[in-house]
Amino acid sequence: MTIRNKLLILLLSISLVPLAVYFVLDISFSRIVRGRIQKTMGSVVEERARDTLIQTISNYQEKLTISAQAVRYGLRHYADRVQRILGPADINMVSPSASRYIIQHSPAELSQQAQRYQLLKPPVDQAHTIDFDSQFVHSGNEKQGALLQAQMPQLTAICKDIYSLNPETKLWTYTILRDGTVSLYPSPGFWPFEAGYDLRRESWYVKARENKQLIPTPRIEPLTGKTVMTVAVPLFDSEGSFAGVIAMDIDLSSVLDRMEIPDPWKAGSWKLLARLPDEMNYEPVDVNIICCTRFVQTQVKSDKPSRLIDICDPEHIGKMVEQSRRGNAGLIRQPYDGVDAFWVYGSSQPGGGFPILVVPYQRIMEQVASARQLLFRDNLRAIQVVTILIFTVIVAAVVLAVIRAHNLTIPITHLADAAGKLARGNYDVIVDISTNDELQQLGEVFNQVGPGMKERQKIKQSLELAREIQQHFLPSEDIELEHFKVAGLCRYCDETGGDYYDIFDLRDAARRRVGLVLGDVSGHGIPAAMLMISAGSILRNNAPRHGDDLSAAIAELNRHLVRNSEPGKFMTLFYGMLDEKSRKFSWASAGHDPAVWYHADSGNFSEMENTGMPLGVTEDAKFGQAEPVILQAGDIVVIGTDGIWEARNASDEMYGKERLNDLISSNKEKSARQIASLVVKSVLKFCPDTPAADDITLLVIKCTE
Repeated sequence: MTIRNKLLILLLSISLVPLAVYFVLDISFSRIVRGRIQKTMGSVVEERARDTLIQTISNYQEKLTISAQAVRYGLRHYADRVQRILGPADINMVSPSASRYIIQHSPAELSQQAQRYQLLKPPVDQAHTIDFDSQFVHSGNEKQGALLQAQMPQLTAICKDIYSLNPETKLWTYTILRDGTVSLYPSPGFWPFEAGYDLRRESWYVKARENKQLIPTPRIEPLTGKTVMTVAVPLFDSEGSFAGVIAMDIDLSSVLDRMEIPDPWKAGSWKLLARLPDEMNYEPVDVNIICCTRFVQTQVKSDKPSRLIDICDPEHIGKMVEQSRRGNAGLIRQPYDGVDAFWVYGSSQPGGGFPILVVPYQRIMEQVASARQLLFRDNLRAIQVVTILIFTVIVAAVVLAVIRAHNLTIPITHLADAAGKLARGNYDVIVDISTNDELQQLGEVFNQVGPGMKERQKIKQSLELAREIQQHFLPSEDIELEHFKVAGLCRYCDETGGDYYDIFDLRDAARRRVGLVLGDVSGHGIPAAMLMISAGSILRNNAPRHGDDLSAAIAELNRHLVRNSEPGKFMTLFYGMLDEKSRKFSWASAGHDPAVWYHADSGNFSEMENTGMPLGVTEDAKFGQAEPVILQAGDIVVIGTDGIWEARNASDEMYGKERLNDLISSNKEKSARQIASLVVKSVLKFCPDTPAADDITLLVIKCTE
């Protein structure tokens, strides 16, 4: 009997037995599938629910941030207008960030907000109508009251514009002058407070007056009984004296209502705003709940807790607060009122609040049960169809296998043997297949794989070696001096790059001085890297000999580059020297972008100018040396390459030196290493979807005392 016939009998036998067993085990298999589906679906749904909840709280906090910016800008704009009435004064205007979350409403939509102004003690003998086109003025001084009345149309228009941005979150806007004159927007048509009630005694008024800056204060608004965050801005007259307060009530319940939760999870869910204590050292009992909203599908308890510890485990509170203060959103799982639930929380600052969303775990997993039943029915139906197909395929496969056994077996065996050799590193192996079909094409493609892999392996090894060599030439650690801390970073856009920095310890050769070098070679890749290594080695070796004469050291390096580098290759270089004792900083710059100098005493920035042309252009180039400067305590010098300020995002917007200056100014208290890391992170964050076009290299010098 031939092998072909033996193969036919064997295939028929092994195909019919599994088919019969398949029918017998069909029911058991279905049960196994159902269990696996339940387990897999549960894990997937739970993981996606975690991601969705964290994204929900993150989106909500983005809304809060943008709304807060709009409120601050609106109040300061309004305060500026009031101060122009009282006398010119600077309000420190800050433009708000545009966002899809700020929605301006029409007058008709504003009028629908009047129903939120239900007073706890409505007047008996006066009409209570909320008017968004006017303010009610309660004058404590005829002169100041007359000034406000004269400008009331313009002031009301400003209030209306401010209010029309997300009006569902705003309540009252107060203008309170030092003499007791008060204007209230929107106008209730009468003075809604009790006789003798003085808003100047409110804590938010006192805080704004004493701190002389924008102050948020959580409280219960006395007219409507709503939980609000009152944001107050102080007013000053032309002489800079305190003149009053502009304040706005933000309805925290409405703020919570803006948190958008998927409809299937709403029933039984809670939204909370928790407030952290100002102190970094706290106890879980100190974390309070300032606002809580529950959906109408469930019963709201009358004894809602005011402390988070009353509804949450202290250990979980500690985790939430720690992560929140770090600026991270997160999720924990713990019961609430005996019900297993997910607790997702947002980020916060000391003394501020952070949102919490509590969703029952059962609500999330309800989708799993229905999906499991549907998938099981579909799976059972598919099994029945597949059974018929399997039988047909087996019969066809047996026939084709016998016909094609010889043609298939030998080429596949050759390919398998060759693939094994290729896997073991023999890149020269080839196969000879002449079947005039796809197997022959596969063999031809296989024969191209080995040489390609061999070439790529060589390139990979070369690049790895070049990268290791280049990294070896960069300083391995920061340097700390008596008056300075110096840190450097270099991030290449390719495997190797043309940027370079170095720190020379010249305290023996130049009387307690340290040399700092940062260069940028034209181009990228291995040629630029090799030129960088060569230039760095020459300058490091010659630096002790030239000592204080920085221009001479640069001139000697220039002559070497002109004589030994390829035509068209050049580099820019900044060479500086720190005097550890006198705090003097000397430098010479060969065509490099000016270093940025932050002056701690004034908060201003200046640049350390260029003193010569790039290196490698002409052999007889002259290089100057700038007059040394004395760095004061807190001063920061950042020497960088154009890969920082010339980085562009997907909108072709340049990072620029203004962003760099702002980052340095806002992080001036941090160490040199932290500032260097923050600069690199800021540039990468600015252009996240754009491949880096240039290397990023910088040196940061911070004068410590």
